[in-house]
Amino acid sequence: MLRSFNHYRFKGEPGLDMSIHEVVLKPASEIGSGKVSRFDLPDGKTRIYGISTFCPDLIGPGPTNLYLIENESLVLVDAGIPTHLAKAFFYQWRNQPMPEEVEALAPDHSERELLEGIKLTGRSLSDIDKLVISHGHPDHFLMARIVVEHSSATVAAHVLESPQMCNPWGILNMWLSRQSQMTATGMPKAWAGNESARDELYRGLDLNSLGLTVGIDSPLFKEGPLEVEGCDTDIEIKHLPGHSPGSVGLIVGPVGGEKALVCGDVLLDPITPHPDDLLVYLQSLEKLDVLEDIQVVLPAHGGVIADLKERVAFLRQHHKNRLKLTYEICSEPRSVWDVATTKGYFETYVNPAKFNYLAGTEALVHMELLRMVDGLERCRIVDGVHYFKKSEYGFEEIYGRITEIVSDAENKTIMRY
Repeated sequence: MLRSFNHYRFKGEPGLDMSIHEVVLKPASEIGSGKVSRFDLPDGKTRIYGISTFCPDLIGPGPTNLYLIENESLVLVDAGIPTHLAKAFFYQWRNQPMPEEVEALAPDHSERELLEGIKLTGRSLSDIDKLVISHGHPDHFLMARIVVEHSSATVAAHVLESPQMCNPWGILNMWLSRQSQMTATGMPKAWAGNESARDELYRGLDLNSLGLTVGIDSPLFKEGPLEVEGCDTDIEIKHLPGHSPGSVGLIVGPVGGEKALVCGDVLLDPITPHPDDLLVYLQSLEKLDVLEDIQVVLPAHGGVIADLKERVAFLRQHHKNRLKLTYEICSEPRSVWDVATTKGYFETYVNPAKFNYLAGTEALVHMELLRMVDGLERCRIVDGVHYFKKSEYGFEEIYGRITEIVSDAENKTIMRY
């Protein structure tokens, strides 16, 4: 199957084909992963292969798309998550029922998809020169060890992601450090067992053996060309924080030519990315909106995005709508969990009795931004749960204040919660 992306005005000669073509080399399996595609750039020398690996949907973001960029060098973007760890993180540790088709997957299912996908490209793991991790969330880097062990690839990631990626206790540290915050939102506890059983589990964890870390050889501090073996490439690093502090995107293509943007989780379709910091995320959308010559966007989950500016506009409106709904819900004192579980707040049902980190923090970051511009005020704390009520101002005035602070990139969140 051949699909072309040519939504932008091209700078080539009349009649010259300047579109980026997608060729599907292997369709997705019944569980949604395993797809392999090739994207041919108009420069005639650059190809990007998309390889889809297993990650749960419904309670997760869905299959993780990895991208192999082939030009003067061979660069892999993201590494996915091993299937046995995906089961643990998304189902077992969150006390969520596991579908039969997921339970039946082999522990190394994701690894097989990665290896089979690379084989279809005509290359092997040993050919990879550099592995770039878009950000330090588990579904993006936990198979990195496989790549490193079977190649001479060096690993690049933003330095702000290193606590998650390089410390074997980083993921557990994040999990435990957020517990008091989640309690303050009113969300039910994740752990359904007794305290002693949980403590025994933590004592017995051998996190080094689980492969929860990868060393970063090339910490990214600033934007500019990606360096591979001491030479600059036609790959430009863009720092796009908000989904996580060190999220990066890669603009692939020659100067003056049509390009592809490999964006991690900064832009997704059809789901919307979960911001860690909504103010900073909206500022990254502003940064993306001014990019030129981006003909196709390749996200880490979901489908290919054919129109960058259209998706940015959609996400801006999406967050404005959610801010307005959050503001209206808080006409009476509401906790973060009250907001997250209000009917219609999300397209899918959120069970008030079940721990749901993503739903809770999605409501939290919207309430945080409203509070920054005096749209919400904390009115009481009951049994450790914080309650907020909206101000007397109209929403459009509140949103005008938000637009003002977003437009100045110097404005950052300094007192989060």
